[in-house]
Amino acid sequence: MGEIKSAWELAMEKVDKLGKLSPEELRQHKEDRCREVGEGLAERYLAGLPLRDLKLGLGKSQGEERGWVVAAASRWLVASIELGDTERLSRVMEALEAIGSRSGEALSDARAGIEALFEEYREANQKRGREVEVAARGVLHQLRISGSAIDSVNPEVVPGWKRELDQIARPYHERLSGLKASLAGLPAGTIAKDS
Repeated sequence: MGEIKSAWELAMEKVDKLGKLSPEELRQHKEDRCREVGEGLAERYLAGLPLRDLKLGLGKSQGEERGWVVAAASRWLVASIELGDTERLSRVMEALEAIGSRSGEALSDARAGIEALFEEYREANQKRGREVEVAARGVLHQLRISGSAIDSVNPEVVPGWKRELDQIARPYHERLSGLKASLAGLPAGTIAKDS
């Protein structure tokens, strides 16, 4: 039967293994650790961590490591922007400005572009919702159901509405992905958390 090792023994084995890593492997290990820290801070911030605590957490790293942590946090924040979620967008932009990952002008331009896209998406949904409501009222009228019996028609109860919403959203998701990649300073198509 195999020997059961204590947590201390396992940790010491890891330390011994780290001592045998090449400089490039050590750098990659540090970068991975910094990425995890940055993503963890960003995730906690989006879950309610105060902005000052996010900045304090990022401030614990120095030099090159701080750059890796900030970059990872920024990518995570940008990837978390969801189509139509203006509240999330505000929190993300507030954090990106506070941690200084992009210039104020670049953030302002990106925010304006994303907000315009959100508005376009909202209008497209509302337009289609009105069309579905008119069609549903027509069907109800043919069934001789009208007047005060119908206050409004909820498009969500219409069969296929979810599928229609997905079709409406598809081009907006693609455009949002491009805007997010630009905001993160990455090539288009490299950020896809919004779907």
